[in-house]
Amino acid sequence: MPILFFRNDDVRNVLDDALIEITNLFIRYNIPLIHSVEPANVSKEVVEWLIDTKGKHPLLIEIMQHGYDHKIKNKMKKGEFGGQREYEEQYLDIKHGKELMDNYFGNQWFPAFNFPYAPYNKKAIEALNNVGYLVFNSHYNSGLSRRIFYTLGHVLNKGLLFDHHVSWNLQRYPKTKLFEIDMNISFIKRYIDEQVDSDMYGIDELIRLTERYRTCRTIGVLLHHRYHNSGEKISLVKKYLDWCKKQNYSFSTLKDLYKRFARN
Repeated sequence: MPILFFRNDDVRNVLDDALIEITNLFIRYNIPLIHSVEPANVSKEVVEWLIDTKGKHPLLIEIMQHGYDHKIKNKMKKGEFGGQREYEEQYLDIKHGKELMDNYFGNQWFPAFNFPYAPYNKKAIEALNNVGYLVFNSHYNSGLSRRIFYTLGHVLNKGLLFDHHVSWNLQRYPKTKLFEIDMNISFIKRYIDEQVDSDMYGIDELIRLTERYRTCRTIGVLLHHRYHNSGEKISLVKKYLDWCKKQNYSFSTLKDLYKRFARN
């Protein structure tokens, strides 16, 4: 039976009702929630709330880093990293982000990193490794063509092949010290805008998506709290957690997965 983990992205400047409500829902269900923080944009209010909430529920709240600054956009690719960006500028953003996370959270955060919007290039990974993160949180797709592609990448010991990422889920990323732990599914089917509007999968669709990964050791599920901005969308999360509990899934943080699966 896979281990499930949940990541909530874009924790930044606003301590809104959706962030609090989603967090409290996971606490009530006794399921860990990983908050992915934008270091350049997070407010003092959100930092203090995260530290206080983690202090009260240390096993249920994890804090990780989500890029550096979502306001940065590439000319060639959507997102902060990859594309035409060179090593030095990516290194400086990643390093500065980690310094901010250390200043804000001290030892209360886990040095895991995910790239906003997913794009990255070889130089971004090199920078991530050199700054000293433990975990690179990316994406694994179970489709047959993707699995064949990943196998080819593994044979060639490549993290990127034909400018597409090769998943090294629960393994060391090639030629780095980074341990990769990947996401699999999202509550959001389609983003309508970058604020609060989206189409969500229904509960039956979420169950089908989850069942696709039932033979995997882990399943990463992605949320964006600000899109869960109605009673109906909060109820969808509740229904999914109810289903997960009935399936007797176990739940984890990235730190615990790292301790369990990483090898020196």
